[in-house]
Amino acid sequence: MTARERVAAALRGRPVDRIPRTYSSLPGFDHANPGVMERIERRFPQDVVGCGFRWPDGAQQGDPCAVGTYVDEWGCAFENVHGGVIGQVKHPIIDTYAALDTFKPPMTLIGKGMDLVNRTCESTDGFTMSAVAPQPFERIQFLRGTENVFCDLIEQPPGFFRLLEIVHEWNMRWLEHWCGSGVDAIVLADDWGTQRSLLISPELWRTIFRPLYAEYIAAAKRAGKFAYMHSDGYIIDILEDLIELGLDAINAQVTCMDMADLSRRFRGRLTFWGQMDRQHMLCFGTTDDARREVREFYEHLADSNGAHVVAQMYIEPSARPENIEAVLDAFERITAG
Repeated sequence: MTARERVAAALRGRPVDRIPRTYSSLPGFDHANPGVMERIERRFPQDVVGCGFRWPDGAQQGDPCAVGTYVDEWGCAFENVHGGVIGQVKHPIIDTYAALDTFKPPMTLIGKGMDLVNRTCESTDGFTMSAVAPQPFERIQFLRGTENVFCDLIEQPPGFFRLLEIVHEWNMRWLEHWCGSGVDAIVLADDWGTQRSLLISPELWRTIFRPLYAEYIAAAKRAGKFAYMHSDGYIIDILEDLIELGLDAINAQVTCMDMADLSRRFRGRLTFWGQMDRQHMLCFGTTDDARREVREFYEHLADSNGAHVVAQMYIEPSARPENIEAVLDAFERITAG
């Protein structure tokens, strides 16, 4: 199987020759462990590869993972006091809704870079995914400020819905170009969970945000693409909704939820694209802990064909290299029987 075939088979619930794998590290890990990721990638080549997307020169300013200020393509300024991770927006652009009268989303950037993306997709047998995911919840936080957004969700002023409409329109225009590209999957991303619950009530989520994701996923499906979503935290209360909308894969912190409940309700209905526990096990556990978590993940969430799971990790600066390798080795041994 090629890497693209392997991932596609897993997403469709078909037998695979081995469990697909993908992983990525924050710069802080690479700085602390020079050469480690290169060694791991030689031993465990990834099935998911970059799509080649690059922002045009001048679309962003600074380095998002360096100390100082980074300004993204929307003009949101992230302040970072600790190198190797991503900073936070401290002074939102839309501090009051009067600012919407002069605010302009970056419409001129839509469609840029697609030629390189298509050439990259044509030149690889790896599985490719769209870049810069639509993230309506997080984008309005970057523009408005997190505290303000949560107040708006309660008070629901007209400006809130106007801002959300602006962001959603940009997302739909953005997805139009990606759906016409050579990538295999369309990526959505919003962190919806705390350690124990959703950040807002499931009812409020369904009223305001579910219709947005419905449009994103429908666009992906019309284009014949897989639909993938990343969302950290405890999100079990909206997984049924996402399945109903046609989502193919969820990248979630499954260890924040009840694995047996996930298995009972969703096994075989959705591909669980990781994650291995990056908060505790990868950073503070042992290699035995790593192998045990892989077994639990596979036994609870893989279907009878051994499909509908992807071995995936986000590697934090404090992750232990031996645990990363133990995870990947354990997944490979499962496939070998």
